[in-house]
Amino acid sequence: MKYLIFLIILFSFGIVQAQRHDNIWIFGYNSKDTIPGIEGSICAFDQNPGVFFYQPIGLNLHVSSTNIADSSGQLLFYTNGCAIANAQHEIMENGDGLNPGTIHDNYCDYGYIAGPQSALILPKPGDPSLFYIFHKRIITITDPVLDVVSDLTYYSLVDISINNGLGAVIAKNQSLIDEPTTYGELTAVKQGNGQDWWILTGGDQNNSYFRIALTSEGVQGPFIQNIGTPASLEGSGGGQAVFSPDGTMYVRYSAADGVYLFDFEREQGLLSNFRHIAIGDSVISGGVAISPNSRYLYVSSTFWVYQYDLWASDIAATKDTVAVYDGFSAPFATTFYNAQLAPDCKIYLNSQNTVRYLHVINRPDEAGEACDFQQHSVPLPFNHRRSLPNFPNYRLGPLIPGEKPPPLCELIVDTQSPQPAAEGKKAWVFPNPATDYLKVVFERPHPKNGLAILYNSLGQIVSTYDLSPMEREHRLELISVAPGLYFVVLYIGHIPVFNSKIVVNR
Repeated sequence: MKYLIFLIILFSFGIVQAQRHDNIWIFGYNSKDTIPGIEGSICAFDQNPGVFFYQPIGLNLHVSSTNIADSSGQLLFYTNGCAIANAQHEIMENGDGLNPGTIHDNYCDYGYIAGPQSALILPKPGDPSLFYIFHKRIITITDPVLDVVSDLTYYSLVDISINNGLGAVIAKNQSLIDEPTTYGELTAVKQGNGQDWWILTGGDQNNSYFRIALTSEGVQGPFIQNIGTPASLEGSGGGQAVFSPDGTMYVRYSAADGVYLFDFEREQGLLSNFRHIAIGDSVISGGVAISPNSRYLYVSSTFWVYQYDLWASDIAATKDTVAVYDGFSAPFATTFYNAQLAPDCKIYLNSQNTVRYLHVINRPDEAGEACDFQQHSVPLPFNHRRSLPNFPNYRLGPLIPGEKPPPLCELIVDTQSPQPAAEGKKAWVFPNPATDYLKVVFERPHPKNGLAILYNSLGQIVSTYDLSPMEREHRLELISVAPGLYFVVLYIGHIPVFNSKIVVNR
């Protein structure tokens, strides 16, 4: 079954384009739980723009919220940090009892309150049936001062192939980080191979950053890096963290501390070049997002939204106010809170209060007013409060020397049939069966750097080969590759242009 699924994904060029795991967004809660079912809203990004529709859901989504679809964009399951609901909006088998403790027992009737970005779902590399949920437990402490801290970061594992595709939790509340971290601010980015993951979160009241690796072998870590200015007591939670869509920058933001900005290296997962940007207004809460082209940083600050140019030599000096709260309420104030880049290449913002509208940045790749920020312009069928699903960039591809990844937020593609190679990029791979090498020959010299990736039948990367620009022929050595069935995919400038099944036989 694993082989069949991978074969379908590969030959539809789904390795990059078909990763529609963030195609469905779920909102809604029932604050008093007095009616059957919980009033909710779902947005499906099968078309541009996404379509919001009414849907009773199975969990109160209050602050902590994330969900995931399969690679074709169909809802699989979601969580509020207390439990996991399947695609039929019922509690998944063994899906209750996440983040056990006092907060769970006292608040889970309303949804977990561990902060925005306190849960995140990632597919296991090389196995389309397994999904890791990374989630944080919170506690309150009183010594030396009253504080809310995430004392444990867990993972739980879902096998979606069980129960006829409705899934079951096969491992739950497995400890990953047993040191205090900021509550919320849990995010991830693809490693340099375009397949594995780095999961990152900041420490509590210090300058530590905890990094977890997720590969086909499972989770490894945590690895700890100390860099930059320590977070303050007030700045160690409740904010938002995000990687740029191209994976080269990491931003952590809190109302108290402002913006912490780093460069990020995807191979080793290391932060560098720390910069601090003070916001300098009467901010209460807010969030951050980065434009699809990875150029513009958007910072929401309760009553204002600012834009910064990340390509400038002096980023702080480029601050431009692109929105000022207009006083609208529905039924409470629709101020500015967290932000999320969507599959339609727009950025959506929620509010900290109970409202039934979202804000939207229609053209986030444009500077200043041209970004087209529209307040409370996206109506929801039912109220939501502070929830916004937490997604990484599932479609970020492998690193290619000398090439900058293109924006990868558009998901409206055909995932059911193979796509032809781009004009001028036709290629051949031979001999097949192969023994010690493969030869790649393009129809004409390719002007950009390229990459050849060799996958085994489980979708795991076996070897990668750089393809130098302005050449037609390349030799891929197979001396260290064991006999068996493989798939080779050729990328030119981050665009997959050719794929083929090959056999290594000695």
